[in-house]
Order: sequence, then structure tokens, then C-alpha cells
Amino acid sequence: DKLLTGFDEPKVAVMYLDRNLKGHTLLQAVARVNRTCEGKDYGYIIDYYGVLRELDDALSIYSEYDEDDRDVFRDTLVPVSDKIAELPQRHSDLWELFKMIPNKRDLEAYAQSLRMEDRRHEFYDRLTAFSSVLQLALSTEEFFKNTEEKTIRRYKEDLNMFSKLRTAVQLRYSDTIDYKKYEARIEKLINHHVESDAVKVITNLVNIFDKDNFQKEVDNVVGTAAKADTIATRTAKYIIYEQGRLTDNEYLEKMMQYKEDVLNHTDSELPPELEHNNAAKAYFGIALENYKRLFPDMSVQEMALATAKSFDEIIRQTVIVDGSVLVDWQSKTDTVGKMKIRLEDELIDNVKRKYSVNFPFDDMDIIIDGCVDVAKIWIR
Repeated sequence: DKLLTGFDEPKVAVMYLDRNLKGHTLLQAVARVNRTCEGKDYGYIIDYYGVLRELDDALSIYSEYDEDDRDVFRDTLVPVSDKIAELPQRHSDLWELFKMIPNKRDLEAYAQSLRMEDRRHEFYDRLTAFSSVLQLALSTEEFFKNTEEKTIRRYKEDLNMFSKLRTAVQLRYSDTIDYKKYEARIEKLINHHVESDAVKVITNLVNIFDKDNFQKEVDNVVGTAAKADTIATRTAKYIIYEQGRLTDNEYLEKMMQYKEDVLNHTDSELPPELEHNNAAKAYFGIALENYKRLFPDMSVQEMALATAKSFDEIIRQTVIVDGSVLVDWQSKTDTVGKMKIRLEDELIDNVKRKYSVNFPFDDMDIIIDGCVDVAKIWIR
């Protein structure tokens, strides 16, 4: 009884009911597991006594609840069997993304079909939805009793395949979105229920200026087109390759040349004052290449240097407090958001207005996003 009054611990995941509860006591019991937190989207109520039949009576004693309110409250309680019934649709939704691919086990074709960022995010979301329901299903005796063994095996095999695909495309396209919450859940699910090697991190992020380690990373990627994608996304997110215009070998050769051009060009025109500041060196290279593209009739060396220095100052002021770098600032959307606003103001005031140039916001975002991605690597 003491735990039912004033007890509010979000991590409580399961409540076992083994005695009669009525009225407000029943409502309080139900509410103990409905808090969410990281890694917990819902809680479980194991009703040994059958007291949930009393729920409508418990709701009716509160005159302030109208019928709509009672319906909303009821909807927060969902039988596990109802959630498990969603599994075939979640499975179908995941496969629907790849219905145009004839060979259903051609992971390279899948990876190429996920070249566009919004499509990859849709894939990540659908995989997470499928794995979440499958995890719930595999934790119940009812699922094994009512589902054919070959169907369960297919669900597990598909989870394993799509999880490997997700790991591969995150590496290939240098996705930086924080999926740690879902990765841990899927990894645990696979390790416990699927006969496969554990999900492993294929590679840590490697700085492209470290030529030896970067080449080792590229060598570890399987497939010519995949190697090219890895180089392209590491070198600059804004380098665009339209699938089908080049053969895989031509694409790889072109991306290798782009990488060398970026490195050598930046080094050859690098102001001495940035020589020992790797982050600012990269900001300068990003700004210089974009300013040359945007303002071909102007001398942009000084402009790029000013941008690199101001960006370096703004970024460090944002993420370094009392001499220490904020822990995990890369995943804090409020910190990164404030940083990007200040960087945009800098470009508006000291490039667009100062030089009276046409500087579209989309192009500002290219520079800002590229520099923030660099900062996430260097400032830790």
C-alpha cells in the first residue's frame, strides 16, 4: 500500500497484481508503470487476480471523468495480445521499403536503395518498430503457442538481416543520428533470440585527414561502390552522386580524387595561423571551397579565414565550460541548435551583409552542418 501512494519511479517496468484492488487504489496501481524513460516505452501489468475487470467501476467513481476521459484512460491499457497482433504489419511495412528489389537477399542493392537520407531514416524507424513488437512477442508464451515455428524463424532471420543492413548503411553513408537507445535493444534481442554472431561496431569514425587510418577504414568496407560511398560521405556531406551516372569503378576513382583535392587544396592554401588547429583547418577548407563556388568573381581566402576563426571561437564557447568540454554535447539537440543559430548569425553579419553578396540560407546550412560535423569529431 505504501508503494501505491506517492511512489513515482519511471524505471518500474512490471507490476504484479495478486490481490483484490478497487477504486482509487486500483487506479494508483495501474499508474505506477505508465511512466516512460530512456529504454522504456511502456510498462507491464501482470494481473493474477483478475482485478482489471474492476477498472470501469474504478473510473466511474470519479465524477470529473466524462465518457471521453474514461475511454482515453482505458486506451492506456492494451492487452499484450493486441500489440503482438501488430507484428505481421510491422514486418510487412519493413519489407515494403524494398519491394522493387528482385533479389530479396541482395544487401548491396538494399544499401544503394537507401542512398537518400530521408529513406534511410524511414528504414531505421520501421526496423525499430518491428524489433520492438518482436521483442515483446518473444517474451510471451502465448506467441510461441499460437505462431508457427517457421514464421518465428523467418521473423528472427529478417531481424538479423535488416540489423546488419542498418549497421552497413550507417557506416557507408556516415549517419550521425544517435540511435544508441534502439541499438542496445536490438542487440540484446538478437543476442538472446537469434542464432547469430553478436552485433558489433564495424568501425569507429575516422578523421579523413589521418590518411593512413582512413585508408584502412576504406579497405575494410566490402564492395567497390560501398568504398566510394564511404569516401564521399566522409570527405563532404554535400558531394552529390546521382546513382547510375558512373560505373562503380569510375565512382570510386572520382571520390578518391575528390578526397585528395580537398586535402591537398586545403593544405596548400592553409594560413599559417591555423596550422596547429585541426578543427579550424577543416572549417577553413569547407568555407573556402563553398565560397569559391558561391562567389567565383571574388577573392575569398580572407573571407574563409575569418569564417574559420569565428566558427572556431563560437563552437568552443558553446561546448567548453570552465575549461572542460560538455559531456556528450554532440547528442544534445539544444546545445547544437544554439550553436547553429550563432553560426548562422555570423555568416549573415560578416559575410552576407559585410560583402553585400547573395548568400542563400541553404548554402549557409551546407557550411554550418559541415563544420558542426567536424567539431563533433575534433572537440571531445
